[in-house]
Amino acid sequence: MKEIRFFHRRFNFTSKPVDRVKCEHSLAHSLRIAPPTAANKAKKLEWNEELADSNLIWLGSNILSLSSVSEEERLELLYQFAPEPKIRNQSKLQTQQRQYRLKIKKAIESETSKGNVDVAKFLQDILNTKGHVSYSRIEQFKKLPMQRKAQRIKMLETYLNAYNQLQQRPAANHVFLQEGIFKIPHRWDVGTDVISVEEYILFTQKFLDDHFPDYPIRAIIAHDDERSIEVTTGAHTHYFISGQNSQTGKYDLRKSQIRVVNKYINSSFPDEELLPDDGKLSRKLTEKFGHYFQCMVLDYANEHLFKSKALRADFAPETEQKSELRKKMDREASLPKSERSHNHYTHQLELAQAKVQSAEQQYDKLLENTQSLERQFEKLLDEVTEVQINLSELQVEKVTVMTEVSELQAQKSRLSQLTKELTEAIVPKLISVFKKVLLALNARDQKMATKQIEYLDSAFSAALELPPSVAQGINREIMAIKKANTTIEAEASMDK
Repeated sequence: MKEIRFFHRRFNFTSKPVDRVKCEHSLAHSLRIAPPTAANKAKKLEWNEELADSNLIWLGSNILSLSSVSEEERLELLYQFAPEPKIRNQSKLQTQQRQYRLKIKKAIESETSKGNVDVAKFLQDILNTKGHVSYSRIEQFKKLPMQRKAQRIKMLETYLNAYNQLQQRPAANHVFLQEGIFKIPHRWDVGTDVISVEEYILFTQKFLDDHFPDYPIRAIIAHDDERSIEVTTGAHTHYFISGQNSQTGKYDLRKSQIRVVNKYINSSFPDEELLPDDGKLSRKLTEKFGHYFQCMVLDYANEHLFKSKALRADFAPETEQKSELRKKMDREASLPKSERSHNHYTHQLELAQAKVQSAEQQYDKLLENTQSLERQFEKLLDEVTEVQINLSELQVEKVTVMTEVSELQAQKSRLSQLTKELTEAIVPKLISVFKKVLLALNARDQKMATKQIEYLDSAFSAALELPPSVAQGINREIMAIKKANTTIEAEASMDK
């Protein structure tokens, strides 16, 4: 089970002018539009425009791509959700409303007589509308053809300004709208491949429905564009719930949340003293309320979101909570995102600096590897040179050997030819010599001494035609036969 941190914070907006402006700016940031009131300082980069299609919005039914909602529609949502301006000069506004309502009725009659039925019907619908009338209707009205157009537009603007300001409003110090944020910080490396943007929205909806079912969820907006393209972390949700109880009509969200936290304390920490139900909390009790609200969030998130992902959210260690960075982040929590020291802009800067540092380290490593490769190359080059020298020497030896082989083959050929020629020349003569020797031996056996000598002399003469070395050997044998024959004849004479 991987331990992570889960960031949750709430912001309460009342109908006071300062809160209304803060709320409008926060809504504008969440809706990714320019705030209706100009900021004193130019905004820094708060999100990545290339990832605009990654953002989603839930408005009570389906989950939509935020970019599929036009900027005009998003601005209208802002006006619907934000606290409405405080009423000033109520009697003057009531008089103005009556006067301009009468003017609109006369305009309806006039436009009808001129045949501008669409304009007349549009104005009549405005008069028949109950409750708040969207200011976007003015833009729609401008597109219709009518007589004295500028006067008619001014008339409608004045009427709606008076009419909308006179609608029912909560007390200035009551929570009109609450914004909450759920987020796993980047450094815990939990990307949308683990928890999708849709899952963040569904978890947020379930948490609010289970704990505050009587307070309508105005919108849940999921952001997945406060990151660089190559990372998947940083997705989070902003939720906006009404401070008005849908059952009683009272603006009592804070008291209701205290009751819910007390219920949680009672079930999870039965020995802990409960918070006062009247909503009057000292600074210390407010901190206690915030702590147990956070405990409630973590327990619920662990059970309904993280458990199936092998994750567990827990409080940061005390040393981390007391760190200067944490204190600084807490102090800046109420500031607009663009003015905080830790926001999308600074996060991207940190990522860029990390990339530069990584690139420098890679460069140093590559440089070191290059130098090592150069040394290896030089060594290999020396070895190749030595091999080439050896190869050249071997090639010279090869040529010499091949030459010798060629000469030997030529000599062999000559000797073979010579052997053949000698064989053809000598063999018949040898046969003739041997034949005459045999005849001489046969004559000896037949006591034909004269014939024997004749045959041996003939053999001796024939042997002289043979090569000297062969002739000498044969002649020695012939002489030996002659000598032996002479000895035999001498012995025979003595016997007689």
